[in-house]
Amino acid sequence: MDIRNIIAQRAAQGDVAGVFAPNESSSFGMLLALDKANLAGKVRFVGFDASTKLLGGLKDGKIQGLVVQRPFEMGYRGTLAMVKHLRGESIEPRVDTGSTLVTAKNLMEPAIQQLVTPDLTEWLGAGG
Repeated sequence: MDIRNIIAQRAAQGDVAGVFAPNESSSFGMLLALDKANLAGKVRFVGFDASTKLLGGLKDGKIQGLVVQRPFEMGYRGTLAMVKHLRGESIEPRVDTGSTLVTAKNLMEPAIQQLVTPDLTEWLGAGG
């Protein structure tokens, strides 16, 4: 039996109050498992990353939060660290690029919308 189904089964018995899934694929799998057990929206669920289906679950009240990374910041800081390394400069052993908790309450804020559905035309050109 899959761990997601075990968690959903335990939640149906009242043994689980909440679930956190650490990446997009396990978040989507947990959403499906909770849906299948008719527990989506009843068991608190926080996932990781934002996909169309996970954002739909957030809007539908099946997911209470999504932890979303900042990919542009990750790329910028990673490149900056590599340049410093190649120049022989010291770099921090750990670089926090930040993350944001997206909820149904803040989902429509412009900064959150830019994070979960970025306009890539600036980077990819008008043709995407």
